[in-house]
Amino acid sequence: MKKKRIGYMAVLALLALGAAGNGTVRTAAEETPAVIDMAPDTPDIVLLTPQANLKADAGTLLQPDTEAPADQNAFGEDSGGNTEAPAVEAPQMDYSQFPRIDGSLACVPLIEALAVRCTGCSEEEAEDTLSDFVNTNPSYLELAKGNRDIILAYEPAETTKEQLKEFPELTMEAVGRDALVFIVNKDNPVESLTTQQLKGIYTGKITNWSEVGGEDQEIMVFSRPETSGSQTMMRCLLLGDADMAEAVTEEIPSMEGIISALKDYDNSANAIGYSVYYYASMMFSQPDLKFLAVAGTEPSNETIRSDAYPLVNDFYCVTNEQSCENARRIAGWLQTDAGQEFVEECGYVPVR
Repeated sequence: MKKKRIGYMAVLALLALGAAGNGTVRTAAEETPAVIDMAPDTPDIVLLTPQANLKADAGTLLQPDTEAPADQNAFGEDSGGNTEAPAVEAPQMDYSQFPRIDGSLACVPLIEALAVRCTGCSEEEAEDTLSDFVNTNPSYLELAKGNRDIILAYEPAETTKEQLKEFPELTMEAVGRDALVFIVNKDNPVESLTTQQLKGIYTGKITNWSEVGGEDQEIMVFSRPETSGSQTMMRCLLLGDADMAEAVTEEIPSMEGIISALKDYDNSANAIGYSVYYYASMMFSQPDLKFLAVAGTEPSNETIRSDAYPLVNDFYCVTNEQSCENARRIAGWLQTDAGQEFVEECGYVPVR
């Protein structure tokens, strides 16, 4: 596992160097392919956003001390009339009590940083909390089966949602935002595509770069498997139920793989692929590639936060009725202002 990804401290160091949001892809990791089976129908899982009411059992928020500090009154006001409530500290626990956790590859730095914040463990110990890491869709099933207590993950594929219907309901609380991004060689003269042009490329209606303002060259299209987190975003945000083009070059099983394929393709100025923004900007560095703007807007933390970039989707903290108390405490804390600040400190875009 340690050979497959960088730790959260390396990612935070990149943040300090201003790596995010500059349109180039950044540092190194790998994703495990997800293979899952179908299952029978029962009621749908529930997606809870910050605008929705949280379920009563979704997590217990830690409360600040009821006794006000000496320089504040009972309402938290200081001598200057400041009524801001004290920050809610992250749940504290022994390392051995940290919940069994899993999720999406792009959430790995956040998960590791969370382990350090809650337990005071070392980076190596934080990595060990993910020794059985299985990635987006399998992690939902492991949680549903009782083999995990909590996951931080992007939205599951429709096939996974069908499988989850045979298990008790999951509580999904949005904690951050990310974006679907499209990547090409830096020598490709095309700088921006519309969503309709991108859909046309991936459904086979557009097959030559000259049709979208580029050179007279065939578009070599790389995609991800239907069970991958980025392909789920592709379906949700762009393709819907539309069929992928038969001429798609090949499905790449990992996020690292699709970026490497774009870099290594012999005529790479022709190729196009996609990923999620956090992974492509913070976790895998390929300086010869660039992000395409969509409808004239480049992906960045700022354009994701403002919804100016058009292909944005949330990721979630997920628990269920079997989750341990510490998992519920963590889920609740990530919804607080302090928890959202922590998400942002780790380089992600918080939901509020």
